[in-house]
Amino acid sequence: MIHIVTAENAFQYRTELEQAFRLRHKVFVEEMGWTDLAREDGREIDQFDNKYAAHMLYIEENKVRGCQRMLPTTRPHLLSEVLPQLCEGKRPVGAHIWELTRHCVDREHREKTGRIASPAANILLSGMVEWALESGITTIIAEIEPATLLRLIQLHFRPLPLGLPMRISGRDTIAVTLSFDERTLMRLRDMRGDAKRVLAEQARAPSLLHA
Repeated sequence: MIHIVTAENAFQYRTELEQAFRLRHKVFVEEMGWTDLAREDGREIDQFDNKYAAHMLYIEENKVRGCQRMLPTTRPHLLSEVLPQLCEGKRPVGAHIWELTRHCVDREHREKTGRIASPAANILLSGMVEWALESGITTIIAEIEPATLLRLIQLHFRPLPLGLPMRISGRDTIAVTLSFDERTLMRLRDMRGDAKRVLAEQARAPSLLHA
């Protein structure tokens, strides 16, 4: 199941958040070589892991198998502060637009065809769409490799590039907006072969966003 962790309930997920930060370090630092994110304590944490973030944790048998982070575009986020060069025009901003970052799945739960094609990745994306549709969020920003675009289209997302790809940390990266609707959720469920809801409970975007 996907658990939504915000500043309002983080005290209930201290152990799981610790697992998520360590999983991020394994994937992004140790596997992908993003050495700028390396920390001696083996936890990948940055300035955006704050009270405005929504962490989505895929928990199975009391272990975090995958995670991703959602950031409001009305606050500082990756595209606005770290990768503004990926957006050639006016940057999308609004309470209905959030940014997807730090999407990762542990090695044991991946398919050889890629991170986004694995059942665990499908569950994470399904949780994101369920959460967004219930929270009034209509658009997601993501910084991805261009090769991922076709896979997202196959999953019935509608990507729109915000600029041309650029070389970032040794990988071609492009910023896109992703629009979606109930058909996207149906497609994800069809691909997974399971029509059940993946969110552990009804959870809306953090109320701190509007504070």
